[in-house]
Amino acid sequence: MTNTATVQATLADALSEGISEHTFTRRWRILAVLCLSLMTVMIANMSLNLALPELALALNMTQLQMTWSIEAYTLIFAALLFVASAIADRYGRKLAMQIGLAVFALASLYAAFIARNGSELIAARLVMGIGGAFVMPTTLSIVNLVFPSVERARAIAIWSAVSGVGMMFGSIITGTLLEFFSWHSTFIFGAILAAFSLVFNYILVPETRDELKNPVDWVGGALITVALVGIVYATIEAPSMGVSNIWVTTGLVLGTISLVGFVWQQLRSSSPLLDVRLFLRPEFGLSALAVTLTFFAMMGAFYGMSQIFQLVMGYGTFMSSIAFFPVMLPMMVLSPMVPKIVDRIGTKWTVAPGLMLIAAGFLFMSQWPVEVQYWQFLVGMGTVTIGMTFVMTPATNMMMAAVPKNRSGMGSAINDTTRELGGALGIAVLGSMISSGFSTHIAKAPAVLPEALRTTAESSLAAALSVAQELGIQSVEFTEQARAAFMSGTSNAMFVSFIIALAAAALIGVFLPNRSTAEARSEAT
Repeated sequence: MTNTATVQATLADALSEGISEHTFTRRWRILAVLCLSLMTVMIANMSLNLALPELALALNMTQLQMTWSIEAYTLIFAALLFVASAIADRYGRKLAMQIGLAVFALASLYAAFIARNGSELIAARLVMGIGGAFVMPTTLSIVNLVFPSVERARAIAIWSAVSGVGMMFGSIITGTLLEFFSWHSTFIFGAILAAFSLVFNYILVPETRDELKNPVDWVGGALITVALVGIVYATIEAPSMGVSNIWVTTGLVLGTISLVGFVWQQLRSSSPLLDVRLFLRPEFGLSALAVTLTFFAMMGAFYGMSQIFQLVMGYGTFMSSIAFFPVMLPMMVLSPMVPKIVDRIGTKWTVAPGLMLIAAGFLFMSQWPVEVQYWQFLVGMGTVTIGMTFVMTPATNMMMAAVPKNRSGMGSAINDTTRELGGALGIAVLGSMISSGFSTHIAKAPAVLPEALRTTAESSLAAALSVAQELGIQSVEFTEQARAAFMSGTSNAMFVSFIIALAAAALIGVFLPNRSTAEARSEAT
């Protein structure tokens, strides 16, 4: 078939699916703009980590405020995804995305030019999270609606690649900005991206909404918001505060009760935010599990790697950010090819080997020596990102295929929530393992420290290295002990990630139907 005939056949498919010729001819430009919008809010997820030391001094922030300046965005972002998606489906996806981008831009400018202390910065980050919650799910919803079924898998593959590398790009861009400018530049850059996205979305993106005009389930929205706030908050804080802490316990109990109430209410609702029965379908439930565990492993690994680069390998802030770039390339290059692989061998035999690659990468990293080399990082994390490429695209596509097109926001919200929850759990669980492993092993180190300094040194690798500088002739010995303790905790966390990825691969291999994405979509429709 000639290229012209192929285009005409694709156009015929698009018209039969209700996509206008005007939208069809602009679909790839629309995708580019949606990816820019997605990148805007994804970068904000990681952009503040490298700026924290400078921010702490500039705004006189406490350690708790530093923690919440990062976590406030993730918490509110994850909590509002379902209700934001429902509002977008009902009142207009483009409108919701534009409002979200405007809110995000204004909050970024407030943080850059007006915030005078840690509390005001945290408030700005919370508002940025509200804006982001209206942007990310609507981008995938619109992708699902402007591409015909024959091209949708490829478009979702590109979207998945951008969502996967967006947070990594956040670190690179932040490191570059901090090398030449102040911390204000990270927020200004986010506002500029949001402004460009606003303009191009206004010009190119068509408005879409649920043609059945299903009402927003406000009760369900309140319940799932409280559930996610409580559960994510408890997940984030439990490693440092302990499960018995009153705030952690309250968050966990309130979140769990609200989640049970949400499920019960959704089963009764005529227009649910989430059709919980979808999870009974293996192609949906297992795809959601695969995405959750992939982001669990990825975010936990990058949490540890940022410290290894700076505190073990001795890289500066800028070099630490640049060092992540090579491991992004496989995902960026391979993602557009994955749909063809799925069409040839099916989703099961694409996702299961992808999870096995992730497992292999983590097994390799669990055996890193104390004096880890950069090539060992490239081999380990490169293998993990290649595996992620073969998991995220088909899993995302299968989830979206299981949801009616008029409720695309529901599918987007589920997909995005699995990523956010997986990432939060990864940082909390694996970060806690790294921290506890470090504390346990450094406590066993020979007592070269005065008692007054030992407690400080056991709190973190950064604190231990700072204390080591005060030890004179003993500093080299204690520095080696501290780094060995940190790498021991990291090895344990990486081995747990290996077990989790391997178990997920087994589940997918046994229970996921081996069908192509197109077949799953056909069955769903």
